Amino acid sequence: MFNNCRDPPSQILLLILTQLPPSFPLTNEYLHKKFNEFGDIKKILIFERGKTNKAFVEFYNLKSAISARKQLNGLNIQGGKMIIHYSRLKNLNLEIVDNSRGTDYTQASSNSQNSDSILHSKTDDNIRVNLTNHISQSSSSRANSSPVRNEEINRLLDYDDDDFDIWKQEIQLNLTDMHPEIQTLLRQKQSKLLRIASIDSKVTAKMIYNVFTKFGNIEEILYQKQLQKAYVKFQTINQAIIAKEYLNNTQFFDSILRIYFEPLQPLQPTSLQDEYMIYYNENCTQKIMPLSSNLIITGVQDPTEISELIKMFAKIKDIKIHVNSLQLSMCSIADTLKIMAVFSDYEFKNQKLNIILK
Repeated sequence: MFNNCRDPPSQILLLILTQLPPSFPLTNEYLHKKFNEFGDIKKILIFERGKTNKAFVEFYNLKSAISARKQLNGLNIQGGKMIIHYSRLKNLNLEIVDNSRGTDYTQASSNSQNSDSILHSKTDDNIRVNLTNHISQSSSSRANSSPVRNEEINRLLDYDDDDFDIWKQEIQLNLTDMHPEIQTLLRQKQSKLLRIASIDSKVTAKMIYNVFTKFGNIEEILYQKQLQKAYVKFQTINQAIIAKEYLNNTQFFDSILRIYFEPLQPLQPTSLQDEYMIYYNENCTQKIMPLSSNLIITGVQDPTEISELIKMFAKIKDIKIHVNSLQLSMCSIADTLKIMAVFSDYEFKNQKLNIILK
């Protein structure tokens, strides 16, 4: 079950549908049929960008949205997948232009509002949908100059603690009535210290470092292997936010990672089995890329031999062998994480391999 809860519960759900067959007719009517069984729907808006489709579904009440997300998150649709997040929008206004298709179910004539002309775009700036009370917007200059992936990372950093406090006041949740794990999630404050739970017993502290360092500079790691948990302290809060966003609830070997923000505290081993490491990253900068199933491995002396070794650890969809590098397309994100964990800085024939997310 996918359960990536990056935003507080909301009556508006954000759907991300990937790898749908080209022949699949994604329509408002299809989404309405899927989601209407959980409660009355107010509005639906679809906008499409290449191989990834995104849509908003707005319910009349919060309970319906929570129930729909719980039941449909991770749904397989003819080989494609639907991931559901809570949206940060407060209201959804439909103005059908460019990349958008929407239906307002509060109006009898709404079904005639579907757009006949859908333009496909590669930047967020081209999706001109008027969504009122949006908590944050990217500047037009950034949208015009940065690729979609950089916009995605910028979006992750827009959310702050003030937004969370406003949300709590508006919906007036009684936290004591909720499951303890839900209470923990809702009370989190952003921090540069992450707590990672449910770690597979095969994982080492070095593997944790190899994966998490792809999303920022790490200062400390405390790995309590007997408790199946670790603490990772980043150099900045933004780096911790990005790492948590991409790695929370992902499969890492045979376990699903659970990641939480932790208040800053000294990290100290409590047993002989604990692994504690300190890293020095002065004046060290790196280009952070979103988690992807596509990898490039450089520093390869014998590409054919190392490719056979890699195949022993993870499933590869496609591999391209170059003179001193490999280009890999993995079958899943879980396979990507395995390769990053095992082969980052792996010394092969006196040369260290370097893994780059593409």
